[in-house]
Amino acid sequence: MYWYVCAVVASCTAVSDPASARRLGHASLGMSIVGIVIGVIIYIVVVVIVLNQGSCLYTYNGTCYKHRTRASYYTYCLGESDGYYCYYN
Repeated sequence: MYWYVCAVVASCTAVSDPASARRLGHASLGMSIVGIVIGVIIYIVVVVIVLNQGSCLYTYNGTCYKHRTRASYYTYCLGESDGYYCYYN
């Protein structure tokens, strides 16, 4: 019976205090927006990580590289070279 009285008092207090209800409503809305923003940021980070893992076009010595150019005597290699190609990101 005690819990019933507390519930009735809490319900009456919330209805009779519109300023408090408004503050709680604003806090709830703010937390919802922050949750949505955090969810979108996490989604974008996960998508970027997944997409970057699939962008390994060339491998040399077990390392992933996005670019490969033909090496020659006159070419300055920006990354690693196997003598025939320059590998770099």
